[in-house]
Amino acid sequence: MERQLLCAAVALLVPIVGSVNSVHAESKYAEEFPGQGLSINEDTSPVPLKSGKQLVRVWGDSDPGITAPAADNNIIYMNRCIGGCTVQRAINGITDSTSVPDRSHIIGVNSGTLPKFTVSEATWNSVMMCMRDVFGPFNVNITDVDPGSAAHFEIMLGGSPTQLGFSNQTGGVSPATCQTYIPNSLVFVFDVWGDNVEEICSTAAQEVAHSWSLDHTTEASDPLTYFGFNGRKRFKNGAENCGSDCINGQGPNGQPCSGAGNQTRACSCGGTTQNPTTEIKALFGDGTPTPPIVKILNPKTGQIVTPGFPVGSEVTDDQGVSKVEFRVNGMLLNTLTAGPYAFNAPESLGDGTHTVEVMGYDVFGATTKATVQVIIGSPCTKPADCSKDTDTCIGGRCVPGPGVQGGLGSPCGSPQDCSSGLCAAAEEGSFCVETCEIGAGQCPGGFGCLEDGAGGGVCFPGYDDGTGGGCSSSSGGPIGFGLGFAAILFARRRKRS
Repeated sequence: MERQLLCAAVALLVPIVGSVNSVHAESKYAEEFPGQGLSINEDTSPVPLKSGKQLVRVWGDSDPGITAPAADNNIIYMNRCIGGCTVQRAINGITDSTSVPDRSHIIGVNSGTLPKFTVSEATWNSVMMCMRDVFGPFNVNITDVDPGSAAHFEIMLGGSPTQLGFSNQTGGVSPATCQTYIPNSLVFVFDVWGDNVEEICSTAAQEVAHSWSLDHTTEASDPLTYFGFNGRKRFKNGAENCGSDCINGQGPNGQPCSGAGNQTRACSCGGTTQNPTTEIKALFGDGTPTPPIVKILNPKTGQIVTPGFPVGSEVTDDQGVSKVEFRVNGMLLNTLTAGPYAFNAPESLGDGTHTVEVMGYDVFGATTKATVQVIIGSPCTKPADCSKDTDTCIGGRCVPGPGVQGGLGSPCGSPQDCSSGLCAAAEEGSFCVETCEIGAGQCPGGFGCLEDGAGGGVCFPGYDDGTGGGCSSSSGGPIGFGLGFAAILFARRRKRS
């Protein structure tokens, strides 16, 4: 069944297939080369070039040749056309970003060359960071290094839309399909957005997503919308209504529109909603966004404080911090969505050791927790000074000891498994640890104060620090600071790819 579908903010249909300017010619082209879409331009004159996104979504028939259950690669190449980009009309109807030169069946000229994207180096770097942010939840590789003949999706940025036969009101264009994706898809973002990083980024994200069967949406904070939004647009994980591109009460494929502003319609590939995150994850899988970096600047672990003491923290993330939570002894006391991330402990805290926790969340929900234990009143000198029989005394503070879930020496897989928020790993395994002072003999029996590589130490099980707290290894000799311990890793530290 032939599809002819056009998506626009507000536009009159002006079909373009080469120099032929008729709907009939487009229909014949779609029949001849199914699955790769039509070349349909949308234009509104005399709307200024930058008055809104005039983004083309170009559709074609179903094609069994592009029904792979998942993408054959995870590379998105941001090509800013250094030295110029030559694009030829694909005479076989198959767009191919791996050919030399690149080929596209949707361009309106036999051959065209786009000059270099004119943004500054700083703007380009910001665009790349934005794209990695937007696609952070997915297992994709955003690169501006040419993959050559390797399979990849390509976003070509630069030049004017007229150089490829499109209206000068066009900001971006992409082929599209109702099948899973178009292999080696080539989409375009034209040099009409100035230095507006968010517009460039959201246009690039929208165009490449169109070649993965995704439609326009009425969610203003999603890159797939035509609606304006003050901030970064990110793909949403939830059911979104299709639309935002209706003209005179009709969608681009003739669907009747309704709802607010008469801009909600049925989705072009069926149904009334789509979930962009679910569909993109089906292609690429989950990403591994790096968690925030969380530091408690004051007070320090073991510090003697008074009730109501201030807590200063630093929380940063290259993707953006969404919120920071503050807890004392496990009780949530405050949540901030913007810095500075400063808090005050309750005035009602009594004598004893108290655990202060700051939890940072990034925009994808990844978390990092930092904790310190502080003391109100007299510090402990031995476990018997602690009010709980299961606590032990380290550096003047009472902390959950061995045998308690999340306590000192418990096996751990992440900082969240430990009451201290510290999970340390060596060849011997991963264990919950507590901070200690090197050489001070603060660790209980069976533990030694092992250097953490950052100027401090942690009580690590089985390590002999020479103060009498450590124990011997199973081989009968003391465990030294050799290969196993030299490779110690702390989960509280951020790991970057």
